[in-house]
Amino acid sequence: MTPALLEVAAPELVAGVASGFVVLYGWSGASGFTSWVDRNLVGPLRGISSVRWDWRIVAVVLSIVFVAAAFVQSGPISCSTGEDDTLALLQSGRNFLSGANPFVTYQCGHSVPVPYGIASVLLDALGSLGGRVGIWLVWNLLALMLIPLTWFLAGPQRWYATIFIATSMLYAPLVIGSIQGGHSAVVPVAALLGIWLALRRSPLAGAVAGFLSTVKFPSLFPFWGGLSGVGRERWLALALSVVVFGALSVLVGLIWGGYAYSLLFIQQLARADLSINEFGALIPMHAMPPPLVLEAIQGVSLLVALVFVQVRKWPAVPSIALLTVVVGLVAQRFTPEFMIWLLPVALMGPTYARWLFAVGVVGVVNGTLALPACTTSGACALSEGLGALFGLLLLVLLVLILLEGSRWGAGSAGPAATRAATPSTTPPTPSPSPAFHSVPRFEGGLVHESSLWPGPVRTHLPDG
Repeated sequence: MTPALLEVAAPELVAGVASGFVVLYGWSGASGFTSWVDRNLVGPLRGISSVRWDWRIVAVVLSIVFVAAAFVQSGPISCSTGEDDTLALLQSGRNFLSGANPFVTYQCGHSVPVPYGIASVLLDALGSLGGRVGIWLVWNLLALMLIPLTWFLAGPQRWYATIFIATSMLYAPLVIGSIQGGHSAVVPVAALLGIWLALRRSPLAGAVAGFLSTVKFPSLFPFWGGLSGVGRERWLALALSVVVFGALSVLVGLIWGGYAYSLLFIQQLARADLSINEFGALIPMHAMPPPLVLEAIQGVSLLVALVFVQVRKWPAVPSIALLTVVVGLVAQRFTPEFMIWLLPVALMGPTYARWLFAVGVVGVVNGTLALPACTTSGACALSEGLGALFGLLLLVLLVLILLEGSRWGAGSAGPAATRAATPSTTPPTPSPSPAFHSVPRFEGGLVHESSLWPGPVRTHLPDG
């Protein structure tokens, strides 16, 4: 590996080593390593009784990293290097504040479209008050919300899931490496934040999800799927998300005309210039299906997944995980930054963290080495192979989620489970929230512990 490549991939390498240790810790076959960590790391931490060990420790560390990255990474990019995404988002926000069109910006003598909806425009406008650094801060701090959301939704696996996400190649390296990484984090944030609110019977759930989904439309599908784990309020949340998303989209068309509508929807549906999933094996060969066929495949796949989790009454977390993987499989344009969409799958536990780790390795190698070689020199064989492997790994994840999620749904069916999936409005406590997680007991009855679960896992430290 050359020094230049080491410099480019340094965050991914650091995260790969760190999350590799986390994955090893959660593997039942590495009991010796787990015991060593408990004795030499967890034990001393327990001795610091003045510290409350929860998500805030992780969030503080990551916020320092993200803020530092905002200052370091926000420098301008020369015209010879390519389009400056930070400048495009900055100009979009400033255009909105000045009354100009936020969907068309200019740099290096040519126009640069900004194909993101009104939520992105408003957040860009807020960030533009702080210049280029402000743009980075807005999106990086939005991405930071994944830490508390993971903590509150992952239940008895909260420590494992939170630490895995914090160290994952699918998270911090993408957020600090490109403004598009933080921008893409809005998909899992919208889905998890909407469900977190819905489980607390907040009428804001659908409105928040619908608003944030105007940034990147795919986030609505995991949110809709996760509503199967909510009580009767799910229909209100679903309706609100549709109304808010639709109303804001219509408003954009009325104010900025048909060009904005075409840019945000029609052109994005037909866009297939690069991908690291299985479509990445088809694009260089010009073997993509016709647009109408592709859209039919995407629509049917997502509709079937939505109906499936609703009919089977799956809890929220496996439902979100299933829809997230389906989105990753059917998206014809899945860039390396979009890997952050898959993070909600980690809430399901160590088995799935291991598969996400493999997905991250394949995706990072493809995005760092193979895809640049394909786009610059036309040497696409490696990228095509890695794209096919990436799609295969997602397919395996899909099957595993279907198997385990079906067991959860069967064990939690009935009114008691619905009540369990709708906690009170009081603040969350460290006690397990059994409607979400791969544990043998549900309030609605008992289910057999899944064979996909690798045995007991140390998932949290006691409070100080």
